Amino acid sequence: MKEAAFDYETEIPAGFYDRIYRRRRGIRYSWHDLKFRSVVEHLGRPNRVLDVGCGPGTFIGNYLDGVESLGVDLSAAQIAYADETYGTPGHRFSTQSVGTLGMAGERFDAVTMIELIEHLPADEAIRLLSDVRRLLTPDGLLVVTTPNYASLWPLIEIGVNALSPVSYIDQHINKYRRGLFASHLAEAGYRNVKIRTVLGLAPFAAAFGPRAANALHELESAVGHLGVGNLLLATARP
Repeated sequence: MKEAAFDYETEIPAGFYDRIYRRRRGIRYSWHDLKFRSVVEHLGRPNRVLDVGCGPGTFIGNYLDGVESLGVDLSAAQIAYADETYGTPGHRFSTQSVGTLGMAGERFDAVTMIELIEHLPADEAIRLLSDVRRLLTPDGLLVVTTPNYASLWPLIEIGVNALSPVSYIDQHINKYRRGLFASHLAEAGYRNVKIRTVLGLAPFAAAFGPRAANALHELESAVGHLGVGNLLLATARP
């Protein structure tokens, strides 16, 4: 598969997605908030978390209070923003690679990868998942999300590409459905893989206010989004 030509260092302004989040209103804020809340719901109570592809640090900075966390990303600009905005002694951010962390003997009892693997060719996604597995403690947990291309997501993506200054056309090169997602996790050596869908229409209800979005999210979650939520969320053990 041909690698994406998208330059993540220069084509996404530092803090772009965090500034959307910090508005604390609107559909795009609600999307990020409900996504991050869904990850936390499946994360358990870890003592030490690694967030791979952390971007501007929004997840660690707003959802992991009191949890020792390290966020890594290939973009130095995003890491500089994350460190300035959310960096604390317990919340650190770095451009270190997963391989470097492994060689240093780092271990984490939870690793999150939030909307990252769709940006990678299939072989690179499997290799990254495998490398991350080696950073988990024996009873550690991986939580990973990716767009569900067997949902309304392709239509949503068209809308975002048309309206946002940052497009997904050159970014999303690995289009996951449940079976492909399960296959890549298995090839990477994971066990106890569980895949469900999250985020249905609730973020769009934010047009009527945050209460409407939260109420619809609770209702959709209660019925498992009928299996057709717009994101796939997997948990897995090393």
